[in-house]
Amino acid sequence: MNENARVEHMPDRIERGRNVREGYQRGWGLQFDKLADRIVKEPLFGQAFQLAQGRTAVSPYNLINLYLIVLHFLGRLESHDIIEFGSYRGGSAVFMAWCLKTLYPGAKIYALDTFEGMPETEDIDWHKPGDFGGADIDEICDFADRAGLDNLVFVKGRFQDTLPILLKSVRPFGLAHIDCDIYSAVKYCQDAMWDRMCKGGYLVYDDALVSSCFGATQAVEELIMERRVHCEQIWPHAVFRVGLQS
Repeated sequence: MNENARVEHMPDRIERGRNVREGYQRGWGLQFDKLADRIVKEPLFGQAFQLAQGRTAVSPYNLINLYLIVLHFLGRLESHDIIEFGSYRGGSAVFMAWCLKTLYPGAKIYALDTFEGMPETEDIDWHKPGDFGGADIDEICDFADRAGLDNLVFVKGRFQDTLPILLKSVRPFGLAHIDCDIYSAVKYCQDAMWDRMCKGGYLVYDDALVSSCFGATQAVEELIMERRVHCEQIWPHAVFRVGLQS
């Protein structure tokens, strides 16, 4: 049996709060098979990627993984809405918004950031206040408007200030893209969002496996210990599913 067939023959079921087969399909397919080569040739991916170029620090593999989740898995959930924590110059947000507009026209994405750089950080964090500064929220909004992304809402401010207000007026989310690098922000976001995701919703961590984001790693370790959850995917993102635990 070849390696790709081995993935396809894995049990397609929820166990320990995750679907391991789906995690292998994305993670193994990207890291060891030729899945990325196929995806980059798809017109929808190409259009979204072109919008994101020069506006994001998210790696191409991570964008491909987001694309796979949105294209093949988000549609199975009750909610197709997305929330993003840490948007910098808006690249990954416009990338996902373009995909949503084509695949799920009624869905929205909310992109939260200070748009002024990092706030205060912990000793464990590599990043320090002011990192990822230089974003111009007015320019970002104008860019999204010119691209016709009326499904994309940018929310400026500290998560602790803006998220409680936002959550009063939105429905549960199908995907939370957590890309905020530092311990306090990642910890706050995962705790605040756990009960605001639809059943089976995806928590996708952009930087928990990055060597300069040990604070994000620590927050994820605490998620695992406190909620007794298991990863569905470990490369190129750490991915967890919400509400599937028995």
